[in-house]
Amino acid sequence: MKKIRVFMGLLALAAILSACNKESETYLFGKVKNSKFEHLHGLGYINGGPEIVISTHDGLYEYDKDGWKEANSEKHDYMGFQAIREGFFSSGHPEPGSDYKNPLGLVKSTNRGASFDKLAFYGEIDFHYLAAGYDSNAIYVLNEMPTEEMTGGLHYTLDEGTTWNEATMNGFNSEFISNLAAHPSQKEMIAIGSKDGIFLSKDYGENFELFNNVNMVLSVTLTENGGYYSSYENETVQLKTFTFGNDQEMSIQLPNEKMNPIVFIAVNPDDKKEIVIATHNNDIFLTKDEGANWDALAKSGELKK
Repeated sequence: MKKIRVFMGLLALAAILSACNKESETYLFGKVKNSKFEHLHGLGYINGGPEIVISTHDGLYEYDKDGWKEANSEKHDYMGFQAIREGFFSSGHPEPGSDYKNPLGLVKSTNRGASFDKLAFYGEIDFHYLAAGYDSNAIYVLNEMPTEEMTGGLHYTLDEGTTWNEATMNGFNSEFISNLAAHPSQKEMIAIGSKDGIFLSKDYGENFELFNNVNMVLSVTLTENGGYYSSYENETVQLKTFTFGNDQEMSIQLPNEKMNPIVFIAVNPDDKKEIVIATHNNDIFLTKDEGANWDALAKSGELKK
């Protein structure tokens, strides 16, 4: 009988240790083990912030007042990464060794990347061009992988992928698209950055008008009353802010005079003076006073300590 008790005691101990091990492996943002990233696929304030999260080829990182942290698992290659107040939408590819199908299609996470819901086109389409309303959850995609269920071109969904509508894009006539940008709350408004300026639609992408004619817009993001965009012309990088209904644009002071082209812009949803930018060569900068002062968060893909 004593042997049985001891044996049962060992089983109980093993169960406790196993539970502890599982708990220690719980998904979280912790110590950075790999401080160098090669490909940046998006950035923003997921789950309402205040942390900044970047999407890389090897998973997610977040930046807060204590510096950088790295997701300890679920290191998927999230393409078309779009922050929303509930979490984020994305597409892309699963990490090596994963049981998920490749590509991911359209997915949504509400727990900071610990898991995600497979919304549409799972195992079929990888959306590189994707935009989502921060509060509306309206989703726009530019499909470059036509299937029987979705033709090529611009499409949108207002129910997170259950039903889709094709947008005719009347009036859009540029040959180069940098990115799509959805209005935070107005589901019907979408902007497209291009080499010929910013094109704006107020009817779900059916009709576009040229909002400005700036050469080579590399990124645009919309806020409630306007937005920000970056441009590159004659080896000069510019970051500007604009307001709907006003033809005047204001230049934002940049971290340095000679910097690489800006390809990602994110604005704190609760404080438009807080802006994060990322460049073509993976420099990341943060300002909390709309450009008066900048902090360098990464240099050529190396995260600052």
